[in-house]
Amino acid sequence: MTQQKTINPSTQSTPVVVCLGAASSAGCNATWRAALVARELGAKLNILHPAPQPRVLAREEAALRELVEDIRQRTRVDVSVEAVQGNVLRHAVAASRDAAMMVLPSVRRNPLREWIMGTQAERLIRLCRSPVLVVKRPALASYQRVLVPLDVRDQSARVIALAASLSRGSRLEVLHAIDAGDEKILRELEGPELTLRFDRQHRAQAALLAVHQRVAAAQVGQSGAEASIAFGDAARVVLARTQAWDAELLVIGKAQRGLLAGYFLGGLTQCVLARASADVLVHPVRSQAARRVDAPAPQVPSTPSSPAHWGTLVRLPEWK
Repeated sequence: MTQQKTINPSTQSTPVVVCLGAASSAGCNATWRAALVARELGAKLNILHPAPQPRVLAREEAALRELVEDIRQRTRVDVSVEAVQGNVLRHAVAASRDAAMMVLPSVRRNPLREWIMGTQAERLIRLCRSPVLVVKRPALASYQRVLVPLDVRDQSARVIALAASLSRGSRLEVLHAIDAGDEKILRELEGPELTLRFDRQHRAQAALLAVHQRVAAAQVGQSGAEASIAFGDAARVVLARTQAWDAELLVIGKAQRGLLAGYFLGGLTQCVLARASADVLVHPVRSQAARRVDAPAPQVPSTPSSPAHWGTLVRLPEWK
């Protein structure tokens, strides 16, 4: 399977992956994941780390030098290190402007502060224009099972292409969750079961066609991604599918839909960051709904055909 490497435009000739490294085990693991990602993208790796305190300066510098040398030997990636004084988050945001990706560990500290201001990852995602990868799993090898929760209203082809560039397995799954709220109205009106089934089939086929079109636009090839559809709350559907499939990476598009979109993360993004066991890559995208309010809906074939032509219906626990 031939896959295209997708990176953000940059003024530099060689793309750069920026990692917030630290002396902790989580920081070292995130640095290794950043090195693997840099190798996949043909990028350099720039490690930002807080300047250590004088009492541990020698020990941390020695550990960092050993880590960098080990990464160079095993991945052949060009690595640079930058010690950061003061506000690390501010330096990270500045560095992300020319970066192909920002990588950081998933670390929780002060619950009250995080409830008010958000975690470090959430704050960085709000402020960065580049994709942000939050590392949760051990960085042992390249990603084999990549799941892409998709909102068909957004410009999601770039998100799928980025996911494909990081996937080295045989499965890349693009999942769209359909809100089943309208069905509650039909049930309250005691609509015939046949009508409910027809409505669900009609919506599923339309969604599968829309996902198929996004996959085709991403140019990952028919064998490169599988389209899947499920009914239910998006966060519950994504978390259930992540657990059932043991996905290693979730790639989510963060849409910019309004003046405050850069400050408030969507419910799906926050839920996945907090509860998913997989690594989470958040890619900023522009919403088609915001750009073209009157955009036509995907056309459904007049003669219903089998959904297998377009993808798979994923039956999760919340299905009834």
